[in-house]
Amino acid sequence: MRRIYLGIAFVAMASAASAQQLSMSDMMQLRQDCGADIARLCPGITPGGGRLIECVRDKKDRLSKSCTDTMGKVMASQKKN
Repeated sequence: MRRIYLGIAFVAMASAASAQQLSMSDMMQLRQDCGADIARLCPGITPGGGRLIECVRDKKDRLSKSCTDTMGKVMASQKKN
């Protein structure tokens, strides 16, 4: 499960910035709002090699509104930095 949480950062930031630039607050919010979606939509897929990002992109229309909104907010805040 921890890999999924770490992967969330890479999914959210794939086109904006590196995951190392995420604040702890952003990471916690992503985990809260997207963790269940990723576990449900991409079971058994481990981060690395773009696999998790590809899975989430393929199923982006099935992500919850809260996950989609949070990813948008985090990406927007990263673009400002």
